[in-house]
Amino acid sequence: MSKGLKLILNLLLLFCLVACSRSTNVSPLLKKAEEYMNEKPDSALLLLDSITTYREDMSEAQNALWCLLYTQAQDKKRIEHTSDSLIQIAVKYYEKTNFKARKMQAYYYCGNVFYDLNDALQAQEYYLKAYEVGKKLNNPYLLGRLCANLGTLYTYQELYQPAMAFQKEAVDCFLRDEDTVSLSVTFRNIARIHVCESRLDSAIVYYSKALLYTSGSHEFYMLNELADAYGRVGDTETGLTYAWKAYSQIEIADDSCLVNLTLGDLYLKSGKMDSAYHYLSFCRKSTDIYTLKDTYYWLSQLEKARRNLDAYVVFQEQYEAFRDSTDRLTYKETLTRLQSMYDYLLVEREKEYYRKEADRKTIYMYSFLGGTILFLLVAVILVFSIKEKKKEQKKQYLRLQEQQARESKQYQAERNATILELEQKTRLANGLKMELDIMKGIKNEQTVDQTDFPITKEEQYKIFLTSDLYRGLRSKWDKLDSEQWLEVVKWIDHILYLNFTYKIKMMYPQISEQDLQICCLTKLEIPVSRMAVLLAKTSQAISLGRKRLYKKMTGKQGTAQDFDTLILSF
Repeated sequence: MSKGLKLILNLLLLFCLVACSRSTNVSPLLKKAEEYMNEKPDSALLLLDSITTYREDMSEAQNALWCLLYTQAQDKKRIEHTSDSLIQIAVKYYEKTNFKARKMQAYYYCGNVFYDLNDALQAQEYYLKAYEVGKKLNNPYLLGRLCANLGTLYTYQELYQPAMAFQKEAVDCFLRDEDTVSLSVTFRNIARIHVCESRLDSAIVYYSKALLYTSGSHEFYMLNELADAYGRVGDTETGLTYAWKAYSQIEIADDSCLVNLTLGDLYLKSGKMDSAYHYLSFCRKSTDIYTLKDTYYWLSQLEKARRNLDAYVVFQEQYEAFRDSTDRLTYKETLTRLQSMYDYLLVEREKEYYRKEADRKTIYMYSFLGGTILFLLVAVILVFSIKEKKKEQKKQYLRLQEQQARESKQYQAERNATILELEQKTRLANGLKMELDIMKGIKNEQTVDQTDFPITKEEQYKIFLTSDLYRGLRSKWDKLDSEQWLEVVKWIDHILYLNFTYKIKMMYPQISEQDLQICCLTKLEIPVSRMAVLLAKTSQAISLGRKRLYKKMTGKQGTAQDFDTLILSF
């Protein structure tokens, strides 16, 4: 009996059992659906659909498992999710239990749902929750996919360091699970990250690793990307070898345009203009605007090298038209990403508000009960107290309160005076220490005659680079406290870049102290990772802060690198 016929008979038997039974115990059906999940997701989805009508009679645990398995089956069949209502039922249930394997699954598929809904931040949040649970479990299959998805999300946000870490962890999981298909894709993703960071030699290594595990239609794209990587490092001969291998595996028209673009680029870099023109001209048939943009760019460069200026102008105009189209698409994607981030922050703010409101009401309730009990106790004591004794106690109490108030005021006044004196001494000591550092730097870096020579800006900067302040900022300090911050402002405003903070405040009068610290540390070229340590924030928060500051200061959208360029230009 064939496997297909056996499967159909099993399903019919299960449906009959469900239909004939008055019991609503669907656990055997859920178990059977889970058994079918990896090998036969179609059958699993069909079985889960058949028991939908029994959901009202299911227990909470059965309903949660049904929601989880149904979402998983849709994911396996690559059916795009349109709502998170089902998976949230599973998430809320398993969060209350100690069933960590199910909790990890629920978080993971909830992340997949939000990914389909284009809510990257929500997806990332649930992936990270799944990762925290899953890293303690022995499930390399699911943990590998989880890490790969996290790596993709971080790459999407241009956070390449965490993206690389998660992709490499995914590789370890897939090696343990012996999942060669996923290994191929993950090695390719690592190679793409290296390309984004211009580490082309490393990209070539990982593309080559990916090819070892690649077969079928995926091999075409891997070969084409590897050929392009070789072209970028100047090894056009090897690049052409891989490009022709990709050419031999063309299946559809878009693939043909893609590999012809690579061949045209490689021949152009090799100086073979006629061959380059032949393959680039073929790419003009493409329907993909990104391919067309690159095609017309290389054609314009080819005609420029030939000194054919009329053709160069025509191709350049077409390139610019397609570039404008791709820029508009990129702009829309950026707006969508920012809107998603805004919506996520808005939801989190609402959650925090209701959480605080609930805490406030709880505190109010306990305060009211405590006050009522205290009032009753005092009333009972007052009823049974002797009036004269009460008066005497009240007088003694008042005298004691007055004495304590006088002592407290005197102590507070003395304490404030001592604090003021210590602050003045501290500021004086800091000023003297800074002057001493400057004098030491002058002695170490310059040999002067008896005549005094003015110190140039370059010399002042060299002195700063040898100061304890700079060493503290670069590596020694665990956090930037108020005294250290005052020293940074003195160095910047009075020595290195006169009135720098004043200029920043003129551009953005409402700037907070922490945002001003980000501006100053950027001006001193302190790395983002060190800024995160000094300001007790994450690197991602620093990057988002830099983008936000650029918009506040210029009124324009921009990247963190645009902000760095703006600050360094002061």
